[in-house]
Amino acid sequence: MILAGKTLRLVFVCTTLLICFSAFAGAQTDIAAMSGAGQDIKKIEIADGIYQFMTMRDSYVRQLNSVVIVNQDDVLVFDTNTRPSSARLILVEIRKITNKPVKFVVNSHWHPDHWSGNEVYAEAFPGVTILATERTRQIMMNVANEFPVRFQSELKTMQASFDKETASGKQDDGTALTAERRNRDDANLRDYKTFMEESINLHRVFPNATYVDHLTLYRGAREFRFMSVTGDAEATTVLYLPKEKILITGDVVSYPIPYISQPPTRHIETLKALAQLDVDVIIPGHGPAFHDKNFLDLEMQLLETIVKGVHDSLQKGMITLDDVQKAVTAENLREQFTHNDPDLETRFRSRVQALTKLEVREARGGQDFPQ
Repeated sequence: MILAGKTLRLVFVCTTLLICFSAFAGAQTDIAAMSGAGQDIKKIEIADGIYQFMTMRDSYVRQLNSVVIVNQDDVLVFDTNTRPSSARLILVEIRKITNKPVKFVVNSHWHPDHWSGNEVYAEAFPGVTILATERTRQIMMNVANEFPVRFQSELKTMQASFDKETASGKQDDGTALTAERRNRDDANLRDYKTFMEESINLHRVFPNATYVDHLTLYRGAREFRFMSVTGDAEATTVLYLPKEKILITGDVVSYPIPYISQPPTRHIETLKALAQLDVDVIIPGHGPAFHDKNFLDLEMQLLETIVKGVHDSLQKGMITLDDVQKAVTAENLREQFTHNDPDLETRFRSRVQALTKLEVREARGGQDFPQ
């Protein structure tokens, strides 16, 4: 997932989200005593030798997943976090689980919350194979130098917003700035500073093995099927373990409000294909593991609703983006994503507007409305 225009409010983890995690995730083990950003990590054993590590917040995203799979002779890690410090905590836990080496690291896509910990595994296990699609590797190499500059710009924006709030005693919406809110904003600003410092100083390690469409890997009794699909990024890797009936999706599926930045119809095609797989567990890029396909189906329903709404609006003669966005709301699905949490309500409506804009562009042959 990649964020743009992030504000202080986007780094908070809402109460409803945590309640939903506890409802879905099952038995959890806290693996870090510290509670700072990037330190609050939970381990969930999904199946024999397969673990989901949930970093609950790291100042870049609200929550993200790394998956560890212990094989007969080695270990595979799927996605490596935003902060190297988080990856190091997970590596400590891997060494508690097994003395087998990490021989494979998989990066689902190029967004920084999925590969910024590569250096940790490369340092600990020289010669480790780091796998991604060829297109993902190309994009990583093209955008890596941009991240520190963008994060520093984000920090300046956040600092200015915080200074304005504290000087005026009011939040952006005009309501009074409470002491509780000020302290929370201050804590999150300090956390973001530590995130930016890590981002500036980390050593970007790129994949050293790539594939294009499909790849199958056998490690002992395990079969790994890697597939290149369209998710929140083009050429995203998803991993299917047919024997265990486990699907690891990266940001093709993400909870609670899906991250989607590619044309909706392409994302729908991916979800339809994944829905045909025989799976008992789906581990998304963000959110708890699901033991059915209900959320995958809900995400697909959201996208199909937006696609239909956009096409209906255009064919009725709407000729401005504002008119189409007012007509396409997906309100019938809102509560299933937000659980009536005010913060998630705001995020849902914003995401629907962004998706509507994406689909308008796609429906008009790649062209936005004239300004």
